[in-house]
Amino acid sequence: MDSTLDRPLPVTTLETEPFWEGARAGRLVLMRCAECGRLAPPLAPRCPACLSAARAPQTCSGRVSLRGRTVLHLPALPGHPPPLVVVECAVAEEPAVMLVALDPEGISERLPPGAALRLGFATEANGQAYAVVAGAGA
Repeated sequence: MDSTLDRPLPVTTLETEPFWEGARAGRLVLMRCAECGRLAPPLAPRCPACLSAARAPQTCSGRVSLRGRTVLHLPALPGHPPPLVVVECAVAEEPAVMLVALDPEGISERLPPGAALRLGFATEANGQAYAVVAGAGA
């Protein structure tokens, strides 16, 4: 049995569908508020600033800044053997939006907080996309 199937997969909802569709296509897609213009994180059902439900998907650049990183030395994610590097990133277009990504190449290893990174997406054997650090710099 494929070990990537041994864990719960994200459930696509009306709010998260643009994010997951974009991820499968290799693009970062967030929802932009039609009222105030703020971008919302993928799981937000409304604008975090004005609480409006009027939002539209926007493809973002994939530029992020490193906020933090940790190395997991114990098995934590089926299909991804340790050590597993997990990074927290702030989206360039909306720094209040934080995303978590894997860093399988160790790109963030010697970078300080605030360093510019590029976010990309990889796909597991079961078709589930997930965020990965795709490179350093803008």
